[in-house]
Amino acid sequence: MMKIPWLSIALSCGLFCVTEPLSAAEITFDWSGHLRASGVLDYYGEDNLLALTAGNRLLSNATFDGRLNYSLYWGERTSFNLGYEVVANGGQTRETITELAGQNPGFEQSSLYRSRIPSDENQLFDLTKIISEGDDYILYQRLDRLFFASDSAIGNISIGRQALTWGNGLLFNPADLINPFAPSDIIRDYKIGSDMVLYQNGFRIFSDLQVVIVPRTGEDNELDSDQSTYGLKSRFSGGPGDLDLYLMENYQDPVLGAGFSTYLGDGVLRSDVTWTYLEEDTEPASFVSGILNYDYSWVWSGHNWYGFIEFYYNGLGDSDPLEALHNIPLRERLERGEIFVTGKYYVDAMVHYEAHPLINLFATLIYNLEDHSFLLQPRLNWDLSQSAELLLGVNIPVGSGGSEFGELRDPEDGAELGQPTQAYLVATFFF
Repeated sequence: MMKIPWLSIALSCGLFCVTEPLSAAEITFDWSGHLRASGVLDYYGEDNLLALTAGNRLLSNATFDGRLNYSLYWGERTSFNLGYEVVANGGQTRETITELAGQNPGFEQSSLYRSRIPSDENQLFDLTKIISEGDDYILYQRLDRLFFASDSAIGNISIGRQALTWGNGLLFNPADLINPFAPSDIIRDYKIGSDMVLYQNGFRIFSDLQVVIVPRTGEDNELDSDQSTYGLKSRFSGGPGDLDLYLMENYQDPVLGAGFSTYLGDGVLRSDVTWTYLEEDTEPASFVSGILNYDYSWVWSGHNWYGFIEFYYNGLGDSDPLEALHNIPLRERLERGEIFVTGKYYVDAMVHYEAHPLINLFATLIYNLEDHSFLLQPRLNWDLSQSAELLLGVNIPVGSGGSEFGELRDPEDGAELGQPTQAYLVATFFF
């Protein structure tokens, strides 16, 4: 089965919408979207490889994106859903990484500087098209949602590109293996879609049952079951709370998991633990990952507050970040975007303060318990109106040399690699 190209999908959907023989009285629709512009300043260490290559420690970048969401309903049970986006981004950081990639092939896709552009390389459908690309910019469009959903007495089934989230994690989420958000992601309004078939239903024994198939293609663009994901999640609800069970096969590796959520005092306690057996002959032969978190909201001095704390264990991690990158199973999951850190033990926390109904302050901390490096993310969100929002913040990595959030020194050439301190401003208009 060959990968289906972007244009064929778009034309087929358009033809279906025009020719479907249903009366107008049976059809309703809605649409929404946004326009967003952001500017980012990256500030690198004096001896960082990007700073040395660019000849400047401060690099500026910008992104512009627009999104249109459209849903067409046939009665109350059947719908067609489409999400289109066009994105332009670029700047001095991309230009510098392009220059380094020219000198060192593969640098752009390395674990430290991998591209954040959504890719359909292994997706069943090719719904992303690069419109224009240069050394310092890229302009692309994509269909991030494209699926049919039907609800009946035997359950809900949806087929096509869509988003699915499993697990009880707040920043880290080891049970979520299909395009999870990175723990450092600040904007989380749309999760990247994946081509899948999803069945959902509730029964007397358990409150929720989900079965998912995520078909993917291999290097020859043919459907490859070894690259695909198959999963089953069941939720049992009772007086104390909810119990989740997970059974998956992800890129040929069996995954078993369990989680729970329950009220504790005035807050909620959650946990997930997963065990993954590695089919390939690697070390380790299997690994365990897990989270435990607690969140709570309160009122203090007449203002609303919310916060959480979370502990995360990464069974593939290593206390030495560079040594961890030699671990093939970990490196594969870093490249796939399933795991985002190299260490084993972390604590993360977030505090949200509502200074005004339209002005909210946030601070997020991700702390490596082994090397004591951390990422601090304070930010301000200002709702200018019902349809306009301004986000201002900084990302501050702190750590000694050789730590995960500090500068890593390449033992071969002595070059320092690491993430920059960032300041960003994001303006969004919703419609």
